[in-house]
Amino acid sequence: MLFSQHIDTVLLHIWRKTMTGDMTKDNVFKSLIRFTGPLILSGLLQQLYYITDSVIVGNYVGELGLAAVGVSSPIFYVFIYIISGLVSGYTILLSHFYGAREYDKVSKLTNTFVLFIMISACIISAVGLAVKDSILVMLSTPVEVLQAGSEYLAITLLGVPFLVLYNLFGSMLRAIGDSKTPLYGIILSSIANIILDLVLINVFGLGVKGAAVATVIAQMAAGAYLGIFIYRRHSMFRISLRADQRDIALFSDSLKLGVPRVIQSTIASVGHLLLQNIMNSFGVDVVTAITTAYKIDALTMLPLVNISAAISIFVGQNIGAKNPERAEEGLKTGVILAAVWSIAVTFFVVSLGETMMKIFGVSAQVAAIGGRFFRTCAVFYPIFGLHNAYLGFLQGAKDVVFASSCSIIALSVRVLLSYTLASSLGSDVIAVSEICSWIVGAAICFVRYRNGRWKKLSGLETVRSIPAKLAH
Repeated sequence: MLFSQHIDTVLLHIWRKTMTGDMTKDNVFKSLIRFTGPLILSGLLQQLYYITDSVIVGNYVGELGLAAVGVSSPIFYVFIYIISGLVSGYTILLSHFYGAREYDKVSKLTNTFVLFIMISACIISAVGLAVKDSILVMLSTPVEVLQAGSEYLAITLLGVPFLVLYNLFGSMLRAIGDSKTPLYGIILSSIANIILDLVLINVFGLGVKGAAVATVIAQMAAGAYLGIFIYRRHSMFRISLRADQRDIALFSDSLKLGVPRVIQSTIASVGHLLLQNIMNSFGVDVVTAITTAYKIDALTMLPLVNISAAISIFVGQNIGAKNPERAEEGLKTGVILAAVWSIAVTFFVVSLGETMMKIFGVSAQVAAIGGRFFRTCAVFYPIFGLHNAYLGFLQGAKDVVFASSCSIIALSVRVLLSYTLASSLGSDVIAVSEICSWIVGAAICFVRYRNGRWKKLSGLETVRSIPAKLAH
């Protein structure tokens, strides 16, 4: 009893210190910064603990172990992206209800959605375990890393339900404007992951299996922390078994927002597997170099993705509060933040990208391939930031079908160019095709925003007219 009261006191103190909450009031810049800062830190820590796996695997298991993690991760994310797409629909609707102060709808939507998403997670985990080896073979995975990749996949797929809970709890809190509490969960997860990595890989010699087990346990710990916090501090999120606390109509609305993202994510995952196939065809050195470079690349560009997510939540709350002008102010602020970060990180990656590759224990030849990838891509980071900012706005405004279509078109450009130009550009085609996809995506999203059709989809007033040449 005393322990429970102590937990309550600690959680209440954290909540009072960290809750960001309502983003429909106060200064736009301050509101967005207060929310975006912890979101960026959370994303960076999330990537750091994935990178920690790779650094420890690279240094204690070797390049083959690093390649095994690299080739299996895209397959794992095929299944995770499906869940994430569904959660995004729930999150968008949740932010609108919270902005409109419709807390009863928040409760009923949550009760219905949580049951559905956990059943889905278990099904996806089982399907993934059944088909993982076939997919690895289909993707021309180098035989040297086939078994280790399969073992890594098996363990991470078993942990899918725990990963889903962890991410769902974090999404709930972010949708109502609390980005700091999920940050504490990620700090807990990161510390647990590093300790378990060193113990399971270095002490017990479990190799890539140890890295997978460490990741799953760390996510379980963070999920438990967030779950306890939500249960004790947010009664609107408490799960009830009563039928009158579920609402199929609201759940259906969340699916309408989430399913386009699932379709996008599924197509994107298939596209990434096709790109992985191209990458695999260049041999183990290129696979190791590019998958390692992507880890660094993801870390440096992640704040741009987090700014996009912050814009989406900000826009959702303010459109829910029937304040589209403030939502557009949030977009402008987000674009400025994205521009500042992307320009700064361009200089950093161009200067130190190859050096950072060597931290992973790779050879000089592999590091050189990764360095060339950075020098090609980094100059175009501002375009990537612009693309994500407008994409986040459209998603927050419920224009998810178009936003998903835009992402699919951009990916299609990337895949098509990769297969068309692979013979002439070699491994450089991976960077070139990615740059082209950013440019196409940014242009399409910008035109859609200027068109103003998102106002109709958000239940706002008439669509703003623009010149025909922009609309088409």
